[in-house]
Amino acid sequence: MSGINFLGSASGLPLEELVSTLVKVERDSKLGRINTTKATLDTSLSGVGQLKSALSAFQDAVKKLAGNNLNARVATVTQPTENKTYIEASASNTAAAASFDIKVTQLASGSRLESADAAFGSADDVISTTDGTLTFAANGKTFDVAVTAGMTLDELRQQINTQTDNFGVNANIINAGGAVGTKLVLTSNETGLGNDLVITNNNAELDSISTVPTGATAGLNTSQFAKDAIIEIDGIVATNASNTFSNVIQDVSLTVKAVTPDGVNAAVNIATDNASAEENIQNFVNNYNVLIDQIADLTKKRTLGPDGKTVTGKGGDLATDQMPKNIMNQLRGLLGNVVDGADASLSTLYSMGITFQENGKLQISSSAEFGGDSGRVRFDRALNENYDAVATFFGGETGLAATLDNFLSEFTQSGGIIASKENTLKSQIDKNTKDFEAANRYIESFEQTLRSRYTALDALLGSMQNMASTVTAQLSSLPGFSTNKSN
Repeated sequence: MSGINFLGSASGLPLEELVSTLVKVERDSKLGRINTTKATLDTSLSGVGQLKSALSAFQDAVKKLAGNNLNARVATVTQPTENKTYIEASASNTAAAASFDIKVTQLASGSRLESADAAFGSADDVISTTDGTLTFAANGKTFDVAVTAGMTLDELRQQINTQTDNFGVNANIINAGGAVGTKLVLTSNETGLGNDLVITNNNAELDSISTVPTGATAGLNTSQFAKDAIIEIDGIVATNASNTFSNVIQDVSLTVKAVTPDGVNAAVNIATDNASAEENIQNFVNNYNVLIDQIADLTKKRTLGPDGKTVTGKGGDLATDQMPKNIMNQLRGLLGNVVDGADASLSTLYSMGITFQENGKLQISSSAEFGGDSGRVRFDRALNENYDAVATFFGGETGLAATLDNFLSEFTQSGGIIASKENTLKSQIDKNTKDFEAANRYIESFEQTLRSRYTALDALLGSMQNMASTVTAQLSSLPGFSTNKSN
């Protein structure tokens, strides 16, 4: 079994230490630059991601002010009595503010059919000895039910109720007994005057369960006709085939649930939704201020100690990147501009009470400025007296929200400026990884080469030392040869 040889064991020289030192120097030189580059790239990628997230959060707040979002109307219903709903109401963004007195006279309902007294003795009675088809129709809708020979009344009931294309007909059986016997009762969900359920057949044996006979006499009678809903709005009568009135009051939807008590009507009030508008605008202000802080954190410079060299405070991930500052400069410019298409009296943020602080943040100030009204006074006045102008300022086609959203989308959208920068950084990180792997392969090869060379040198020096020792031993054995030693 051969022993383990260490570099330098033959010559006695510290060759192992020498090789390790040379390899370390080479590794530190090459990998140091690569690791520094990787750290810089990773920091930049993280910073760019944070910037995109911060801009997206602000953009979400902007979108809540876009389009008709600020034009919301609140429809408030005062019911005639407590603990019961007679009317429900909703209003679109274009509804005019107003109040209405509403009386519900009649609810819309569908029709009801009943078979004749004593037509059937029980649910097991056979309705036909031959095959046939019943056709159900109401309000332009139809479906067929196949009746097979020997089908009972109860089997028909089940067949109607489970028919897949049934538009809303319910079949029930009432076993009254006596002279009344067993009745088939059919109700339809199709409401509105003239939308009564009609049943026809192609087999006279089915006339007893039809409204239109094929033979002499139909067996089903209409016990309740389909009706319209009837309401009075400030004394004006309005009818509708269903219980939901759309635009009977322009841009308002009313759903009636019950007939109002005599002499006590419901009240519907349509008003602007100032509370929601203020909440969304304040949310916009707050999110912009958060963005200010996030950008400041991303771009802050590192701080040094008294010696000018020691780092006492870490810099932001984008401290050397000008993009965040450029974005904020452009945003401040857009926020300070006059908005095209806005009302002349409310065409800037300042005119509605929103101003910049010294630190660049927005505020609705409660303190008076330059002897005039405070921001809060101007803001409340704008919402209370010129609500739609506020909505136009933010949500118009050329409003502030649309302008800001278009600008922010350049950075936040897929394929936008930040996405392109992220892709570039990721490509550089991939290249850096490959450089790292290549450098490790080079260092491994470099070490193998050094070891090969120094192993040969170690062997040569060891051989020379052995040879010198042999020569010295031979010389010392010759007559007259001696080694002088000094004391």
